[in-house]
Amino acid sequence: MTFSFFGIPNGSEGSDEEEIQSVVSDSCVSVGRYHVKESLASILQSIFDKYGDIAANCQLESTSLRSYYLECVCTVVKELQSSSIIHLTKAKLKELLAILKDAESSQIDVSWLRGRINEITEDIELIGQHRSIEAAKANCDRDLESTRKELESQMEDLSLKEKEVDIARKQVAETRARLSEFELKSSQLNETSLSIRSKIENSPGQSLLDELL
Repeated sequence: MTFSFFGIPNGSEGSDEEEIQSVVSDSCVSVGRYHVKESLASILQSIFDKYGDIAANCQLESTSLRSYYLECVCTVVKELQSSSIIHLTKAKLKELLAILKDAESSQIDVSWLRGRINEITEDIELIGQHRSIEAAKANCDRDLESTRKELESQMEDLSLKEKEVDIARKQVAETRARLSEFELKSSQLNETSLSIRSKIENSPGQSLLDELL
């Protein structure tokens, strides 16, 4: 005989009745008319106190079989009580729901527990979404910080280049001013030269020189 989950059998050898009897007879105590493992007795009693005899409408006539399935339900409750929701996985919840399905097939009322597991499943979905969003946000924050530093570096480069441009503009303005001065001076010298040349050409002395030849 093998156990796949918290002592719940998943294989069969010989009589099912004998196997189940061997399970429930191991350190068993009575809870109402059922005999269950001592470690699960307080859980079953709490279930009965809150929900009544959930096996009252069970189709199984054997008390041993009923006790076995009640132990299965208690095992699911114990697993949920001992686990943090952030550590529960979809696979684990699927396994727990499979156990409940077996109990439901025998008309044991586990609707209250199935509803809770469905709520936990939704919570796990939200936790998964939250983790994904947190991971995306962490990546975004890293990109944000990297881009901010890149922008700061570019702004520093731009500031240096703007200073260089200001210096270059001043140099251009100074050169343009000197060019204007030279252009004015050249124009003045040219006018002076033309004036003197005109005077020379119109000078009487030039005519006297021409008459000497």
